Amino acid sequence: MILVRRLLVIFYAACLVTLPLVGVGVLKLTTGRDWGGGLQPAWVLMAAVWGLALALRSVPRGGREGRAGFFSPPRILWFWFGAVLLSGLGLVLARAPVELAEAWWRFGKQIIQLIIMLAFALWAARWTSQRERWVWTSRLIVIAALLQAAYGAVQYGNHAVPAGWFKSLDAVFTSNPAILSGSQDLYVDNAMLEVGRLRGTMCEPLYLGNFLLLALPLVGLTRWRRWLRGLAASVLTLLLILTWSRGAWLAGGCSLVVGGVLHRRVRGKGFGWEGRGARWLWVVLFLMVVVVATLLAQHGPGLLGRRLIQSFSTSDWSNLTRWYSTQAAWRAFLLSPLVGVGWGQFGWHFPVLVAPLGLQSQFTWPVVNNFYLEILCETGVVGLAAFAVFLGTLVRGLLARLGDRELDSEQAAVLVLVGMAFAGVWGQMLTFSQYNLPHIWLTLGLLWAASRAPEPKADGGGMPR
Repeated sequence: MILVRRLLVIFYAACLVTLPLVGVGVLKLTTGRDWGGGLQPAWVLMAAVWGLALALRSVPRGGREGRAGFFSPPRILWFWFGAVLLSGLGLVLARAPVELAEAWWRFGKQIIQLIIMLAFALWAARWTSQRERWVWTSRLIVIAALLQAAYGAVQYGNHAVPAGWFKSLDAVFTSNPAILSGSQDLYVDNAMLEVGRLRGTMCEPLYLGNFLLLALPLVGLTRWRRWLRGLAASVLTLLLILTWSRGAWLAGGCSLVVGGVLHRRVRGKGFGWEGRGARWLWVVLFLMVVVVATLLAQHGPGLLGRRLIQSFSTSDWSNLTRWYSTQAAWRAFLLSPLVGVGWGQFGWHFPVLVAPLGLQSQFTWPVVNNFYLEILCETGVVGLAAFAVFLGTLVRGLLARLGDRELDSEQAAVLVLVGMAFAGVWGQMLTFSQYNLPHIWLTLGLLWAASRAPEPKADGGGMPR
């Protein structure tokens, strides 16, 4: 049994490190065929983790709060999943211009994909509920992000004239047919500039930016030396800037605001593992100002501002793309307001609901570009209400723990930094709807774990400290 437990730890560690390898198509690389499943390395490893957990009979059951009452997170989560299943009625109530059998086939595949994502949330919620595991988990996620920074440096050097070996390597990291790759060049003022956007192994810069919004706050939980944490945060912040993702930048600002608010609530308890506060962040900010100023000097000092102002342009095509998808999603919601048009069915409705100019706004399968609107559109009021209550319950639990008089500095750091990670990752979900990225749901699981009282110490079995 000890060997099985250690294998479980090893597989989960590998799962955390491979979270950003969403562009690697496991089936495509191993069989040479596009099976349409979008299987990622982290999915395979998480399946192994659950298999070993079943062998050990230590499957997560939702923790203590599962018996706390009707409005407990596990029950609300299953209510939401039930609402997603109920949205299958939308395939009949709001028929799409496609064969019903094909619509049901896509519905089934999307349900399976959602179950896989929930597996990440449930496992993270149960695993990290034991407080000594936070350091271990945070270190692995930050290491995964630093590996993205290393690959990003290689991308940056191969942007203008990519080497042959890099093309072959990048083909592996963009082989997943379910994660479309693009946005390699910066688009500003309705023109493509010869400025590379870093995307790591996540195919799209905005996906990499979203993962960094999880990793950056967790730097503070690694217990590394202060200078090493500062260096890691500086590198990851620079990488975030070089994604040129406006959604990630804005969500990062939201994360900082949330962090400031939460920090005020725990100021008297000592913030951080050493109880010295987060003063090292000021050093990081100073270094980043210097680095960013040097970087922008290559492209003109106004480029960063132009990129931000672009977010409010009514003629910018990247903004119009989101406008047209929002328009079509709202019209789809009106077709079946109660249960939605069906999970994963928006793409079928898009061509007949969008304005004529919007038909050319989506290059492949149409997406909503707002995950919460996608839930409303595809699962109706029932689905969005259940999901909102679920998130609200987790946030309420986090705030309740912040007010605990027995909260020590170690737990306070976890609550503040996980709250920042959640605000960043799920705040950016207002600007995109690609939900099959496992780190998004792992973030939800970390919030779930932080929102409840820590469980007793792990019972060994190769558990890392």
